[in-house]
Amino acid sequence: MVAPPGVDPQGQLLQRPRSVGYALAVMVVLIMVEALGEVVPLSGPGSLYQVWLHDGVVLAAAALMLLRSAYEPTGRAAWLLMGVATALWGAGSVAWSLAYDGTATPPFPSFADVTWLLWYPLVAAGIALLIRTHVRRFELHRWLDGVAVMLLVLAAGFAIVIEPVSHEADLGTFATVVDFSYPVLDLLLIGAILGVYGLLGWRPDRMWLLLGLGVVASASVDAVFAVQAAHRLVDDHPYDFVWTLAAFLLAAAAWATPSGDDEHLEVTGVRAIALVLVAQAVAAGIQVYALFGELGRSERIVTLLVLILTSVQIVLARPRPSGDTRPDAQREADPPAPRPAG
Repeated sequence: MVAPPGVDPQGQLLQRPRSVGYALAVMVVLIMVEALGEVVPLSGPGSLYQVWLHDGVVLAAAALMLLRSAYEPTGRAAWLLMGVATALWGAGSVAWSLAYDGTATPPFPSFADVTWLLWYPLVAAGIALLIRTHVRRFELHRWLDGVAVMLLVLAAGFAIVIEPVSHEADLGTFATVVDFSYPVLDLLLIGAILGVYGLLGWRPDRMWLLLGLGVVASASVDAVFAVQAAHRLVDDHPYDFVWTLAAFLLAAAAWATPSGDDEHLEVTGVRAIALVLVAQAVAAGIQVYALFGELGRSERIVTLLVLILTSVQIVLARPRPSGDTRPDAQREADPPAPRPAG
């Protein structure tokens, strides 16, 4: 079988097709138009900027990810899952617009939340498959770096946003759970991406950088929407273009060519321990604050998990004898090798 243009015989993407570059450039222009239409009053119906441009770019991003999965085999299953996830996101947005656009008090949650929430497990599965494809060595202690940071961000989110707003919100219990599921799931994805960055020696390539930026963009706007929905604040969503930008970044990540340096990077010195030390210090500071001030139970539990995880990380990352990769128990049980005679 002959490899497509821009793909080597092993199926590694060397360069994206020129038509994909044109499509991405058009999407950038449409996002800029949407942003201007939402932030600065422009002529034309608001639905043009907040519905059709938004939904059109999201669906175009899904199409580019699905095209990437069909173009060459590297990461095919991962980008298929992410393409389907983004297609469900776009389909839910279109259906919501057709059903409730112009409605003064649209229902929340609605049927569209099912398709929007399905985006998270599908993208998480795609990220897991990309790790298997692109990360040569999985080191648990470096993965835990990202998990610890994610838990700290989650604790801050509980303290600053989720708990105060949930106490004042006039939504029902189910609606409140759905509302705050978005930022919490976003934080879990951010933790997964940070874990990958740790595995890559904090030198991620273009694909992982674009994936991280896309997840962060989605998380930031989800947090704003969660607070507004909890207080039933009705506005024209002048930030919808950030969601559109998130979808674009994921599509751009799908077609990002490799950096050419995928060798395993050994992290040593301060960079190897800086993140875990910062995480421990912040978590310990939160626990000390809890002795003198009021702190929610969720923050106490999350920061305790951070301290446990970082302690495990230190144990896993401790130096071992060079060239001996056996587990400690096996190494201690095996008798020492006999010394040669003479």
